[in-house]
Amino acid sequence: MFMIQQFFNKIILGYLRIAAKIQLFKIRPKIIGVTGSAGKTSTCHAIQAVLKNHFTVKISYKANSETGLPLNLLGLQPVDYSKKDWLRLLLLEPWKLLSNWDKYNYYIAEMAIDSPFEPKNMSYLLKIMQPEIGVFLNAAPMHSFEFDQLAQETEPKKRRAEISQLIAAEKGKMITSLPEKGVAILNTGDDNVIDFANKTSASVLSFGTKKQADVQIVDYVSSLSGSSFKIQYQNQTTSLNFAHYLLPSHYGLSFAAALAVGISQGLSLKKAALSLETNYKLPPGRASLIPAINNAWILDSSYNASAQPIIDSLNLINETAPGRKLALLGDIRELGEETETEHLLVAKKAAQICDLVCLVGPQTKKYILPYLKEKNIAVKWFKTAYLAAEFLQKKLQKDDLLLVKGSQNTLLLEIAVEKLMKHPERAEQILCRRGAFWDKRRSNLKITHPIHAA
Repeated sequence: MFMIQQFFNKIILGYLRIAAKIQLFKIRPKIIGVTGSAGKTSTCHAIQAVLKNHFTVKISYKANSETGLPLNLLGLQPVDYSKKDWLRLLLLEPWKLLSNWDKYNYYIAEMAIDSPFEPKNMSYLLKIMQPEIGVFLNAAPMHSFEFDQLAQETEPKKRRAEISQLIAAEKGKMITSLPEKGVAILNTGDDNVIDFANKTSASVLSFGTKKQADVQIVDYVSSLSGSSFKIQYQNQTTSLNFAHYLLPSHYGLSFAAALAVGISQGLSLKKAALSLETNYKLPPGRASLIPAINNAWILDSSYNASAQPIIDSLNLINETAPGRKLALLGDIRELGEETETEHLLVAKKAAQICDLVCLVGPQTKKYILPYLKEKNIAVKWFKTAYLAAEFLQKKLQKDDLLLVKGSQNTLLLEIAVEKLMKHPERAEQILCRRGAFWDKRRSNLKITHPIHAA
């Protein structure tokens, strides 16, 4: 049965891949590939904002995989990922190939990998599309489960470094495959990334906080009234100001990378920055500052999580909270043997900063909860986001700042955000994972784990 399923999966993937290549041949856009362990979606949206005023652009919205990218290119959107839904999508593909002639100059593709093996790796994504501009953000043990079997080191710190290198090697295939006339946009702050400057025949434009970066982040300020970044390129300096967004410092890397893309395509720093500042809108569930009940605040980063962005966000609430510093943290998923190490990194930072920590998920219970208890930090674990919200409704006070962050899909921490926000009627507009599919997932979670004492 398993072999039959594999056979049909190969046929479906081949069908999708061929359809995607035909669509790209019809439109012939310049492809901008964005990869990395964290920040890909935000960077894609930032690039779109930079180019939007000057070119026609399509972005791989909610699509970054071996199936998502082909469907997005054709203009097809899954409804509930059921077998019936997949049959509908596959039957619609020939019609879309005949009818979809939307023209755009650039296609911005988020290229995510979960494995060194096909079809979940970069080598397979490169069979679907070949970027001419490649943005490589970072490499860390995120979605590292499938890389564990390749690692040789056993000491935790060395193993983490080895797995990061293995992930970088796979993601970096996008950079080494760039054409000679292409452009590689590389982060100087990650040695595993900037090493690819010597491994590509494409032109290289670097970004980051280091002085040697071509596009350098030279200053950063964030408060409850907004966030600003000062960026320098050659002898020019510009400021990016984002009111109502409480952005961690790592967003500067996404913005600098996006500006580098614009510069590589002939825009001046000033023009690229103006477009970015004017057009950039945060995707839901990523560093949105939301008024909460009892005159508190929520920093909603509930869409997804990895260790370093969580640490950056904890540092941010430490710097900006007008009152107590609280966190609702969920598991970091798909880490393999790095699960304990990554969760303990978060636990140590939370212990330094937070007045109260709420946890959801089996990994936080196993690794973060014992550490915080040992350090005498106020902490409580819950089976679901519903239960965490019920508890926090009684705890939130004036001027509290609550960080909400955890891995996507199963924890559904946006449930807590909706229960705690001052204006829950705005949930459909500003929270992540909306629509019938996710409504059903949240409803099922409530049925299987009814609200009662935690």
